[in-house]
Amino acid sequence: MIELVFDVAQEVDDIAARAEALMPGLAVTARTAFEGESDRYMFLDLGNVSPQGNEQALFALARALRPELDAVEAHPVLPDSIIGAVAVGAASRESFAALCETPRRDDLPFGWVHPVIRTTTAWQTTRGAGVTVAVIDTGHSTHLELQGSIRTRGQRNFVEGGSDALDRFSDGFLKHPGHGTVVCSVVGSRGRADDRGNTTGPGAITGSAPEATILPIRAIRSVINFNQSTIPAAIAHAVREGADVITFAMGGPSRVAATERALRDAVAAGVVVTAAAGNCWPWVVFPAAYAPDGLCCAVAALTPGLSPWAKSGRGPQVTLSAPGEQVWAAAKNKTTDPDAGIRPAQGTTLATSLTAGVAALWVAKHGGRAALKARADAAGTTVQAMFNRCATAGLVPPPVWNGARNLGAGLLDAAHTLAAALPTSRTGTEAVADAELPPQGVQTTLNVAVTALAAQRPDAAAELDANLADHAAEILWLAYRNAARERAVATGHAEALAAAPDRPSGSLATQLVTRPALARALGPV
Repeated sequence: MIELVFDVAQEVDDIAARAEALMPGLAVTARTAFEGESDRYMFLDLGNVSPQGNEQALFALARALRPELDAVEAHPVLPDSIIGAVAVGAASRESFAALCETPRRDDLPFGWVHPVIRTTTAWQTTRGAGVTVAVIDTGHSTHLELQGSIRTRGQRNFVEGGSDALDRFSDGFLKHPGHGTVVCSVVGSRGRADDRGNTTGPGAITGSAPEATILPIRAIRSVINFNQSTIPAAIAHAVREGADVITFAMGGPSRVAATERALRDAVAAGVVVTAAAGNCWPWVVFPAAYAPDGLCCAVAALTPGLSPWAKSGRGPQVTLSAPGEQVWAAAKNKTTDPDAGIRPAQGTTLATSLTAGVAALWVAKHGGRAALKARADAAGTTVQAMFNRCATAGLVPPPVWNGARNLGAGLLDAAHTLAAALPTSRTGTEAVADAELPPQGVQTTLNVAVTALAAQRPDAAAELDANLADHAAEILWLAYRNAARERAVATGHAEALAAAPDRPSGSLATQLVTRPALARALGPV
């Protein structure tokens, strides 16, 4: 699949016909990113062409198509994974466990996170009633922990089609079926918890916003193997359905322009977005990497002792951190699993879901999305910037971080977030106005690549220039994957990454000859 980005909206039938004429041997179809007949953002499906193993050819094809179709940008939409080890070659369950999991324990109270992030105090003000949290994920299931929290009206299924967002429990190696149920439970499972972490029913656990409404949107089959082609429309649907908060416990190394555009529209509408920093990727994945652009709250993961979770994505894009190890959540991985199962889970999924619930509490306290947007408009800011300011202002990183500056402002604190005064003027972290963006309505991919590399490899970022604009998407993809490979090797897991290293396409390899720092960041040439 290839994403095309235009300065002005194009007719999908026209682009499809032109693409077919350019590639007569392929069964090419086209569709808009936002479900209309015309758009600035389109996806070309190349029939049965598998992206895996054909990445170099797809990047080259996209570069060739761009001028022929009068597009501003064109780049492959490759498989994403929130888990870096899977993306770069964990070949078995055992190698995956060694790379991306930490030992599990089940001796902590079911609600131990609540006194830690002070939701028990925040609940004295609100428990999230009246707020809708859209969970864009694999869908939901018939689980006790979700009873009373799931909204039926407005559900969408962007995978199989229709308005039934139930998880189909796609199985197979590391598919992670039931992931959406995990997220929904950590956000909105009904119940209570005390200051020692003991919970009361109706289920065994309690979400961080136990009276919020969850709107599940099934946009992917798996967080471990998906692409972003359904995500822009899923975001737009959540906004139309009145979601106050949108949460993404997913991500990957791919920059998809339509996803950025959808996030800009969501933030402009007054929605709060939370996104996961990623697992086993050493760099913050997309869409969380857009946090510095004012488009989300990016969340990293901590252990129960508040030290950094060893497998969390980290970087200056992180807004704050939350518990992400040994967090109890609903467990249902196939239709026949019991509806009352729970287990301690781990990952930035849990940290992000807890944060989404706290965002729901904050929205509820301030009267809902419309009321907050009116306040934000009057102050010349956005609701997203207001939330990020309230959630982070005055936070101090825990001593166990040992001075780390790549995990955000500090530990998520629900009581602190609700007590903070709303900004009455610009915060300096707002998303830029559309008038300040290029005609295509998003940043250039070259600019996104410069920002990502500057956060981790400033020497490489310094070698990026306009001559590499058509290679920017490939540079991003290679840089992320090489960083994940280097991290695995550095932590003693080289055997899990037996797959051949990714290599740049021929024209990019030529450009790298005079850019040694960038070449090192991208791996073997």
